[in-house]
Amino acid sequence: MASIERMTALAKEISEKTAIVTDYLKAKGLDAPSFDVNGLDQFPIPPEDEVPFKARLALAAATKELYDISVGPKEGLRNLAWDSANSISLHAIWEFKVAQAVPLEGTISYQDLTAKVEALNGGLPIGVLNLRRLLRHAMTTRIFCEPSKNQVAHSRVSRLLLEDEPLKNWVGFMCNDLWLPMANVVNAMKKWPASDEPTETSVNLAYNQSLPWFDFLQQDTALNNRYNLAMQAHGSAEGYSTDHVVNGYPWGDLGDATVVDMGGNQGYISFAIAEAFPNLKFIVQDQAGMRTPETIGKVPDHLVERVQLTTHDFFTPQTEVAECYFMRMILHGFSDKYCVRILQALVPALRKGSRVVINDGGLSEPGTASYLEERAMRTLDLFMQVTVNAREREAEDWADLFARADPRYQVKRVWKPEKSVMWFIEAEWTGD
Repeated sequence: MASIERMTALAKEISEKTAIVTDYLKAKGLDAPSFDVNGLDQFPIPPEDEVPFKARLALAAATKELYDISVGPKEGLRNLAWDSANSISLHAIWEFKVAQAVPLEGTISYQDLTAKVEALNGGLPIGVLNLRRLLRHAMTTRIFCEPSKNQVAHSRVSRLLLEDEPLKNWVGFMCNDLWLPMANVVNAMKKWPASDEPTETSVNLAYNQSLPWFDFLQQDTALNNRYNLAMQAHGSAEGYSTDHVVNGYPWGDLGDATVVDMGGNQGYISFAIAEAFPNLKFIVQDQAGMRTPETIGKVPDHLVERVQLTTHDFFTPQTEVAECYFMRMILHGFSDKYCVRILQALVPALRKGSRVVINDGGLSEPGTASYLEERAMRTLDLFMQVTVNAREREAEDWADLFARADPRYQVKRVWKPEKSVMWFIEAEWTGD
C-alpha cells in the first residue's frame, strides 16, 4: 500500500506545484516553455522569485518520480540500459547538419530533406530510410516533428540546434567527442585500477593517446573550439553566475588586501570582484601560454592599478605573499594527489592568518539536495572521471584534502550560496 499512497501523494504534489507555477506565469503575463518551433525554450521564472522557482524544481522531481513508479523497476531498468540509443539519433542530426536542412517555416519531405542533407555532407550517400528512422527516433524525444505523414518540421528543440551555437557545440562535444571515452570508462578502470593519473583515463584509452586532457584538446583546433563553446553552454546557467562569486563570499572582510587569483585565466572573475570591492588588489596567475601577445587579455583601464595579469604554474612554489589565495574551478580538475601538491606549493608564501578560498563544485550529502541538483552534480562527477581522473567533493572530502596537504591548514567553512551551483571552501593558515 505504501507505493499506492506515494503515487497519490505525488499526484497531489504535482497538482499543487503546477498551480503555483501556472498562477505565477498568468499573473506576470508569461507563457511556459513549449515544443512549438516558436515557443519559449526555458521557463521565464528567475531564482529571485523563490516560491515559483522552487515549485518548478519540485514539479520536475515529482513528475520524474511518478513516472518511475508508473513504469516500474523492471521496465525502468530495461529502458535505462538502452537509453544510450538516444545519442545515436542526436549524434547523427548534429554530425550531418540536419537542422540546417529543415526550413524554419513549413515542412519538407523526407525525400527532399535527404537530398539537402547529402549535399551538405559532400554528397555522402545517407539514404531516405536511414535518415527517416533516425529522425523518427529523435522525434520521440521531441527533436523535430512530423505534422503530416512524411513531412518534417522543426520543433523548439531542433531549432536550438540551428541557432544556439554554444548548445549545438555541447551536443557535438557530448555525442561525438566524449562518446567513445564514456563507453570506455569501465575498460579504463580495468586497465589502470584505482588510478588518479590524468594520463590514465578513458579518453586516453579511447583515443589511444598519452596526453593529459587539456593538452589533448590543444592538439585539435576544432575540438578545442567545440569544448570552449560547450563550456559556455554549461556555464551560462544562472547557478554559475559571476554574481554568486562576488556576493557569495565576504570579500569586504579581507580589508585592504591582495588576492592571488590562481589559474584565473584572463581575470574576468577578479575584475568583477574588484569592481565591487575597491579596497582589494588582485594578482591573476595563469600558465605562460595565457600570457603571450596572441593570447593575453586586457585589464580594463580603470582597474589597471589594482589588477595584474601574471604568469605562474601553481604546481611550483608560490612566490607572491598575499592575504588571500583564490581558486575557482581549479581543484575539481585534478585528483586528490595533485590537489595536495597544489596546496603544498602554496605553503612557502603563506603567513599566519592567510586565507585560501576555493570556489568549486561540491557534492551534497546523498538525499539532501533537490533531485535535479543532485542528478546534475553526480553526472558532472562522472565526467570528471572520464576526462581527467578527478572528482567533485563533499565537505568532508575538502577538509581531508587540506589536512593531507598540511595539518597547519584549518578549514573554517564549507558552504553553497543560495541559488548557486558552486560551493565555497575557506581555509586559514595557522602556521607562522
